[in-house]
Amino acid sequence: MSKGQPVSVRLTPTLNEQVGALAAALDRPKSWIIEQAVEDYVALQTWHLAAIDEGIKAAEDGRVASHEDVEAWVRSWGSPAERPAPKCG
Repeated sequence: MSKGQPVSVRLTPTLNEQVGALAAALDRPKSWIIEQAVEDYVALQTWHLAAIDEGIKAAEDGRVASHEDVEAWVRSWGSPAERPAPKCG
């Protein structure tokens, strides 16, 4: 485990039990489980926010497909006449 700064968290009794059970199953301290969970959450949210920013930039640059084209594409899924994904402008 890293030698980071201590942080206090409040967990519901159910979540605390789940963390404890996971820690026991993995033979790790609860603090390690919590640190891994926070690392995973931060990585996911960082990726998510970057993807949103990328989408906003694409829209600002006009690199989008029309709603109608996307709708027609989605409606064709699973049919013999399935359409290719629409191209972005």
